[in-house]
Amino acid sequence: MKPLLSIITPVYNVSNYLNRCVNSILSQSFRELELILVDDGSTDGSSLICDEWAIKDNRVVVIHQKNGGVSSARNIGLNIAKGEYLTFVDSDDFLASDTYKINMDFLLRHPNVDILQYPYCHYNNEQDITNFHCPSSMMLYGPEQIFVNWWSGTPLEYVIWNKIFRRSLWIDIHFSVGRTSEDTLLVAEFVKKANIVYISEKGLYYYQRFRKDSYTYVYDFDKHIDLFYAHAAIYECFMYFPAMVTEKVLAFTRLFRRLITAKQMNMEADVSEQLAFVSHNFPSWRDIIVSKKTEKLWLSIAKIAGVRLFTKLFLKYLSR
Repeated sequence: MKPLLSIITPVYNVSNYLNRCVNSILSQSFRELELILVDDGSTDGSSLICDEWAIKDNRVVVIHQKNGGVSSARNIGLNIAKGEYLTFVDSDDFLASDTYKINMDFLLRHPNVDILQYPYCHYNNEQDITNFHCPSSMMLYGPEQIFVNWWSGTPLEYVIWNKIFRRSLWIDIHFSVGRTSEDTLLVAEFVKKANIVYISEKGLYYYQRFRKDSYTYVYDFDKHIDLFYAHAAIYECFMYFPAMVTEKVLAFTRLFRRLITAKQMNMEADVSEQLAFVSHNFPSWRDIIVSKKTEKLWLSIAKIAGVRLFTKLFLKYLSR
């Protein structure tokens, strides 16, 4: 039987967490699913654990590949997923038991919904469960409403692992291999395709927030540059929504600050390409003046002084 839901889980050296993750998926009360485990060149025994689960449960599909990173692993999963709906689970995280049942039932009753987001919390251990993210349930209609709520991060989160997507949304969309801000970058893609998004209060994703060996929280120069380009792609979406002047200017300050932070991490790095993008896309005087709750003073100084000179002076000031 063709599964209704495909779950893609990249696996790399997570032998201490993998059984908990897989068990939480396969024990879901919703049964019409396939779990695609993409072993990304693990060296700690995770590969064997994947194969053992495939023997135990015929809903498990295992792919072994040379280490290529989480985006490469997710792309492999996208290529073979069979479900009408698609979701992602990181291999050191896990789910509450009825998460898929109650949310898939909703999607099947509302076939026009393209994306459903459900709650999550930060998990370290049984005594350390914090930061529940559970916005009130609501339906978001149309590209503009979806974009403004996703861009702001409220109530739509940038992350992909607490969402269930209609599989057809992913046609011609893949993760950017080599980049670590792949979730953020996808906002610009889905805002062009999704028409209805539902915020659900049901279910729960347990997010392993403080894994010491996780690359996710290593914010080096390359990470900041990746995020710069992700925010640049989002910023370019504002051309489709000319009324969002305040949001557009705020989005610009985000990417400009991300570039300055990246440069702080590596003062010798060449960021001329990124500075050229900033200069070319700098908000107009009208946008700066009309916008509300934006950092008008430093934007005005940067516009008068020029992006390169302002950046140089600002970095010199920060390094004092």
